[in-house]
Amino acid sequence: MIPSSLVIVTDRGSLKAYRVNETPTRGPSLQLVQAFNITDAHGKLVDKVSDQAGRFPVSGGAGAHHGAASIAERTKLEAETDRRIQKELADQITKIVSQNGKEGWSFAAPAEIHGAIVELLPPAVRDRIVEHVKSDLVKVEPAKLISRFRSLQQM
Repeated sequence: MIPSSLVIVTDRGSLKAYRVNETPTRGPSLQLVQAFNITDAHGKLVDKVSDQAGRFPVSGGAGAHHGAASIAERTKLEAETDRRIQKELADQITKIVSQNGKEGWSFAAPAEIHGAIVELLPPAVRDRIVEHVKSDLVKVEPAKLISRFRSLQQM
């Protein structure tokens, strides 16, 4: 098995990359190499769409308008935003792995976005993934993160 020299964890709005440092007596430890947030991933869609055109009243049927308004083609806009976020995450991962991941690397992302991000990675980067973890581990502290990856466990 190729050792993991890098661990990258991401969710829809942020990414953290850790270098794996091997110590002979205490096992692996993680050192933060890079962290960033994607601003498009945070906030409500209605706050990002400044044009009120295309907003239609939500009502229980014929009659007066009650409550909030819906946005026409909301799913298309959300899907496009998700696609752009995933592309940006894949681009950042490619840069990080090219600079720091000399050997294999481990990757964790929520199941909803994991496959899409992996597909967007170039084959040279994708083929070096040692371990896939389909879980949101961005907020897990580095000391506890090691236990989530089998490739970092001492044999």
